Amino acid sequence: MELNVDTVLAAVNDLHARTGKRVFTLIEIAEALDGGQRVTSQPGALAPTDADGNPLPDMAPPFPAWVGVLNEILLHLGDEGQLPVEKAAMVVFPPP
Repeated sequence: MELNVDTVLAAVNDLHARTGKRVFTLIEIAEALDGGQRVTSQPGALAPTDADGNPLPDMAPPFPAWVGVLNEILLHLGDEGQLPVEKAAMVVFPPP
């Protein structure tokens, strides 16, 4: 999958046409782009730890790096007026 403005715009429009939904989250769009594969950690997944057992959340990001790129593309499409994009906060707790 090539991730660029055109592929993201096409994927979002296809997702809207297929589902009829009006609101999509970043994760829903990412999963649609990734062929329906889960892009977040499984519930209950354990974060890597150091030798003392302290969690290392930077070693287990909440989602792959390309999802951050997707977010930037979506924000760009919103700024350009090509998609109605809301800037919303997302709280992501590290795996337990």
